[in-house]
Amino acid sequence: MLYLKKLALSDGQDIYNMLQEISSNDNGFHNKVYGMTFDQYKIWLEKEFAIDNGKLENWMVPQSSYWLYDNTVPIGYGRIRHCLNDALRETSGNIGYAIAYSKRGQGYGNSILALLKEKCVELGMMQLQIGANANNERSNKVIIHNGGVLIRENNGKNFYCINLTK
Repeated sequence: MLYLKKLALSDGQDIYNMLQEISSNDNGFHNKVYGMTFDQYKIWLEKEFAIDNGKLENWMVPQSSYWLYDNTVPIGYGRIRHCLNDALRETSGNIGYAIAYSKRGQGYGNSILALLKEKCVELGMMQLQIGANANNERSNKVIIHNGGVLIRENNGKNFYCINLTK
């Protein structure tokens, strides 16, 4: 059974191990935990939990972070930005996600994006922007499969719009 679990302070070794399978810049998804010690991960987790709960710096927008689980095994990491500022609108989007390297090519990308879209609907979001490196064929296919319509290309990156319905 696939499901999303919200990031929590109690997240432990299984999440840490999964994050070690996602590089620090995985096709544009930034994973700051890659290469950290477990103790450093716990400090990062506290900061990320605070951000998810509204402790934002001036340049940040509200966000929610989730782990994709397949039964009891963490598979991937997803983040929803509830809105976009000018910088994010130009360079990124509302959703970012990555799947652990050992789990790629098994359909989890389609699943995490579909589940993250459901969370966006719950948040009252009506439209999403999502970006993918133009040379990342798999990610572009996942976005299109999930309703993405190409709206622009810029500096080797494709930007898609996904309209949500309640």
